[in-house]
Amino acid sequence: MKTFIYLLWGLLSVSLAAAALGLFVLEPSLVRGFVLLLLAYYVFCFFQLIRTAFLPWGLLGPRRRCGYWICLLLLPLALWPMTLAYDIWKAGGYRVDTNGEGVRTSVLMFRQVLVWLQELVGYVGPMLVLVAMGLGMALLLLRLSRSQVVR
Repeated sequence: MKTFIYLLWGLLSVSLAAAALGLFVLEPSLVRGFVLLLLAYYVFCFFQLIRTAFLPWGLLGPRRRCGYWICLLLLPLALWPMTLAYDIWKAGGYRVDTNGEGVRTSVLMFRQVLVWLQELVGYVGPMLVLVAMGLGMALLLLRLSRSQVVR
């Protein structure tokens, strides 16, 4: 089973890295370079997660090493609310489009809350909430990772 998981990880990592590197070579840009670095980060973290999960004490027990790598895998997701806040700032306020153009599906869940905040405080309200969510998630994950054991 261990060999199968490593082979699956290697196949997915090499194919995604080749695709990202090919796109970066064809049209180099800062965004594609960032995607390539993010992919390298995820490849490394998943390798370490798989390696520690196969240790006898990797998943549970006094030396829970997998939790550290899971926290590091989830850490870049804390940037997602901040990108939404940047989109609101760039648009000059939160817009409720009826045709769905320019509205991300992730924002649709919080549509009423964001509209209410914008009416109450102005366009700064939704931005502050999203930035606070992003920073809160990052701090929570960093605090959780400090409680995990890594060797």
